[in-house]
Amino acid sequence: MTRKEKILDDDVEKIISKIKKDFFKPVNAYKTTIFLCGGALDKANVRTEVANAFSDWWSIMEYDVIYPEDIFDELLYNPQGKDLLSLENLLAESVDVILIVPESPGSFAELGAFANTESLRSKIICLVDEKYKKDKSFINQGPIKLVKKANKNSVIYLDYSSLSKSFKEIKSAIKRIKLTSTKIEDKINLLHLEHFLLPIIYLFDIITKERLIDFVSKANDDKVNSVQATTIALTILSKKKLIELTPNGYKLTVSGLEKFINLRKTKDRIKTHNETIALDNLRLEIMNLNYRNKKLKV
Repeated sequence: MTRKEKILDDDVEKIISKIKKDFFKPVNAYKTTIFLCGGALDKANVRTEVANAFSDWWSIMEYDVIYPEDIFDELLYNPQGKDLLSLENLLAESVDVILIVPESPGSFAELGAFANTESLRSKIICLVDEKYKKDKSFINQGPIKLVKKANKNSVIYLDYSSLSKSFKEIKSAIKRIKLTSTKIEDKINLLHLEHFLLPIIYLFDIITKERLIDFVSKANDDKVNSVQATTIALTILSKKKLIELTPNGYKLTVSGLEKFINLRKTKDRIKTHNETIALDNLRLEIMNLNYRNKKLKV
């Protein structure tokens, strides 16, 4: 009998329920999810500076910063070529804030598209170079005007050459939007799938792609999209060097374990330490099931 055959459907449902209740939802609810758009991250620009500002330890605990290229490049170049989720619905359900730095042709297009979508408009914070504040441009008269109409405090004019002075104002604007967030906190979709996959891989130590797809399919009650969603998420996690593929399946790297531990620390700020212990106990139970054929107790 193989390892994956020892995990029954009923066991899978119990593990999913445990992860969603004690890990995924608390982390997703506590963290502010930011979709950060702007110029290329491999260049010296304002978006890169903003991204760096959210990379310190305290910011990592509080914010979950997502970059469009991480998600949609994988969707675009995925060999299955299937439209998994529309961009509009994915962002409307999954993020608290869309933070846009209009500094490149691509970011101008993103601002126009998002501002023109009613379900996203109230989530936008636009960081505009103050030297263009009074320009009679299409950007000012079109998308920026729409964003202001939805939320007058969501357009922030700042000195691009002295950005560090404005981070407090940016974080205050993010906090205000978070208070009215429409993010679905227990929705396991592509943007937050790593917060679901990391604890599963931790629990099993090593797990096959097929078993992970099974977990995602049952968690979302969606067999059609689960294969592509899981494949893309695993590719992203591999590129981030958070997981590695072994002959027996996927396992966490040292960086992946650190990421998982940091997520647990985030969870512990809302949940109790007993639930962290419960997750470790569940890991031991799964090991006993796999190696000693003991019944899973959840």
